[in-house]
Amino acid sequence: MPRLSALARRRRSRGHTQESLAQRLGVDVSSVARWERGISTPSPGVRRALAGELAVTLDGLAALLGPPSATVPPAARQGVHQEHPVLIKDIWGAAERDDLAVRLGAGAPPEPGTAPEPGGGEGGHGHAVEVVHQWLITPPPPAHAHRSHGRPRRIGATELDGVRARLRYLHRTDDTVAGGDLYPAVRDELARTAALLRTTSSSAATGRDLLRLLAELCQLAGWSAADAGDEGAGTRHHVHGIKAAHAADAPVLAAQLVSSLGYHLAEHGHGRDAVTVTRSALTRLDAVGHGSAEAAQATPAVRALLHARTAWAHAVTGERALADEALRRAEDAYGARRAGTDPDPAWAYWLTPDEMQIIAGRLDVALGRPRRGGERIGAALAACDPRRVRETVLYTAWLAHSHLRRHDHGAATELARQARHLNGTIRSRYADRALTRLTHRLSTPPRSAPN
Repeated sequence: MPRLSALARRRRSRGHTQESLAQRLGVDVSSVARWERGISTPSPGVRRALAGELAVTLDGLAALLGPPSATVPPAARQGVHQEHPVLIKDIWGAAERDDLAVRLGAGAPPEPGTAPEPGGGEGGHGHAVEVVHQWLITPPPPAHAHRSHGRPRRIGATELDGVRARLRYLHRTDDTVAGGDLYPAVRDELARTAALLRTTSSSAATGRDLLRLLAELCQLAGWSAADAGDEGAGTRHHVHGIKAAHAADAPVLAAQLVSSLGYHLAEHGHGRDAVTVTRSALTRLDAVGHGSAEAAQATPAVRALLHARTAWAHAVTGERALADEALRRAEDAYGARRAGTDPDPAWAYWLTPDEMQIIAGRLDVALGRPRRGGERIGAALAACDPRRVRETVLYTAWLAHSHLRRHDHGAATELARQARHLNGTIRSRYADRALTRLTHRLSTPPRSAPN
């Protein structure tokens, strides 16, 4: 868990949230958040009131504020107002629940204060990276029962079991139905489940369980939206899932969403941001306390998945040595699995030994080892369930690339023909893009073949 600053600890000890303290001082809540992160300090006129609210002397307040953070850009430390809004909070009340519920609903508008231009708005990669930065340093909110006069109906375990069963069904459906057909169903289920945040009350534990389920639905929605061809929606769903997992105090699930966001960014041409995001997920995973209930979720398979996504981000940016190191860590972690004794989280069900071979094989091809990569992909493809058409198309295209890298143009052409035939039966932007890239490579003059 990220450590609270001294100022934040004192605020909490006095019974204040960031919002209640901001209200007492007559400032914006983002100002309090920036003070606690060391981004800025209160003006002289506000300091005396802040010291009074915290019951400390001005010297004591100065000690709580501390020096500006070394990680903050120099311009921000000099008082230039370049900070983004507070996107991840350490409070969780009715306003936060309602806001998230609205944004998880179908057709929700962008967040206030976010720009619509590419990279800057709520569906932009720049906004998403800022969310991840704030997630890394913001403690999760304390657990509270969700009670409100406007929420008379109380949600219980039975209703959550129904959500969990539908989520499991959608996950399994995603194995055989491409995003162009599946995304509307996932989006509707997400909106239906999010509505429970606004229409029910619950115990603290049940409320966090609901947020975890929403976070998992967001990851599936992000993947299927991207496969349906909506990159911006894919980014937004991931961002909302990170917020839901953070509010649920589920750091391993949040790290999975951050890592999935990194893969999404890498696949859409944002390699540097993908590296930042996937490495952030690993950093947070490593900070999960040993022996805690959350640590049990960080199984070898989960660690393998996060390292593999980091490897792909490095490969996309051409950082071969770093990609190789991350791939080695992924394979080592997966090799440490103990069948039956390391129960993986439900969302990691798909990471089978064959899937690890596909991931490693694709990386081998990208990193200049086409023969080894082709052998891995070919073996896993032979065992692939034919009902998984999207995956069959993707794996066949990646196998064709391995043949192209070995100057076996005939085999690559035949594999491309097979993949195109299958792709005509599904609606998958990932598969379409893979075939477009393969077609381009087939028409490009060959280079010298690697070993």
